Amino acid sequence: MSAQSLEIVDLAQSWKQAACSSKARHLLSFDFLFPAHSRAMCFRMISHLKMREAVSFAEQAAALRRRMMPHMLDDEPEGRLKHLEQQYLLLNLWQRRQRELFRPLRVRLGEVDELEVGHDLGGVQMEFFNLVCQEAMKEESGMFTTDIQSGLTYFRPGSLQPLHMFELLGLLMALAIYNGVTLPISFPKVFYKILTDGAPKMPSDDGEGGAAAPLEYLRDGWTAEARSLESLLKEDIPDLEYSFPLDANGLRLAVHFEERDPPIPILSSVTDEKGRSVETLPMLNWPGWKLIRPLQEPVIVTAQNKSRYVSEYAWWLTWASVESQWRAFLNGFHRVVDQRSLSIFKPADLKAFVEGSSRLDIAELRKSTQYDGYEAKSKYIQNFWRLVSSWPEEKQKKLLKFVTAAERVPIGGASQLTFVIKKTVVEDLEHLPTSSTCFGTLYLPRYASSEALNEKLSRAIEYGLEGFGTG
Repeated sequence: MSAQSLEIVDLAQSWKQAACSSKARHLLSFDFLFPAHSRAMCFRMISHLKMREAVSFAEQAAALRRRMMPHMLDDEPEGRLKHLEQQYLLLNLWQRRQRELFRPLRVRLGEVDELEVGHDLGGVQMEFFNLVCQEAMKEESGMFTTDIQSGLTYFRPGSLQPLHMFELLGLLMALAIYNGVTLPISFPKVFYKILTDGAPKMPSDDGEGGAAAPLEYLRDGWTAEARSLESLLKEDIPDLEYSFPLDANGLRLAVHFEERDPPIPILSSVTDEKGRSVETLPMLNWPGWKLIRPLQEPVIVTAQNKSRYVSEYAWWLTWASVESQWRAFLNGFHRVVDQRSLSIFKPADLKAFVEGSSRLDIAELRKSTQYDGYEAKSKYIQNFWRLVSSWPEEKQKKLLKFVTAAERVPIGGASQLTFVIKKTVVEDLEHLPTSSTCFGTLYLPRYASSEALNEKLSRAIEYGLEGFGTG
């Protein structure tokens, strides 16, 4: 074990011990002392220590059960090994005791009697979470919405999905973070600020509460709204109601708060999607919402209150309009990862840790690649890398996904991934290359020419991206 690894272990152990002392302030609490990659390594080590404790507890419990209850028919599940169907992933997940969530994650994709079975050494984890994210982030799922300009995703206001689905997704996302799996998601900065700092309070008259710099946390995910609010701060807009918009499920709602700390949204006026006034509200069964007509009309935004209005508008967009979904998500998330553990990160660093990078450095990947049956300096392998280096970046990332299941490059770079090129002998050179994402291995025949290599490898990554490799 290297000196750096020993330092990381010591830091992680002392961090866990410091949790018992409310007075102690740990070194990791000082942002300037450690770069983002070191913080990520510390977080992973803290997770490993928790996993070790969970495994030890499970072994003791299993030994005790064998001694005391030998007649029991059901066995202690090993890890959290599950047979998961590729479809309806969000509906085919499990109920588990709290302590079991902290054990190392292992996933099997496919039915027991099917050929497609992955005994997970990391790659299947990534495939599993990739599929979960794809399913949850679809517009058709009704859980999230993606901004066309920025490409960033956020909770959908007025979502009709039951709140337990958001709780389940929070649990799954925390499991991915806990197990060090980079996720193919793109959330705005405020998402990670709420994860690290907790629920923002409604801004008060003296400016306290809400985001410290509200417009800063709108610019990436709500570009148009941020520009409009900046304009409002510079010049007055006559007859602007002190209310907030909510377009959801075919209705356009104008929301204002009659209390300074309202428990639920209060809706002042309602129109349908064509802008026509709706005189009577139907019974709307929106999870986490209750529609109440106010007793008073909203006030007008003035020079005196517009600063507070801008802060409340930012708070509305990022929290209040999706508060029920946020709280459900956090309930699930905190079952696995507590807020103190995330305080190691600044929001930007946590985003980098969770989402990784969409940029792939082929030269870095080449340096860390391992070979089985080939030599790194052989002419064939040099031709392989010359060919791959000539591809567009999107095609290079398809190769990475084909071999490792990774859609993003983790924090620390491509060297953090397992990428192996293994020589395979085939009777017919018409066979395409195959991969085992479980082991991060590309099974590459020796083709007669660079042209044949390009054709076969290109076809393989196009046809083989959906599914689970060869196990």
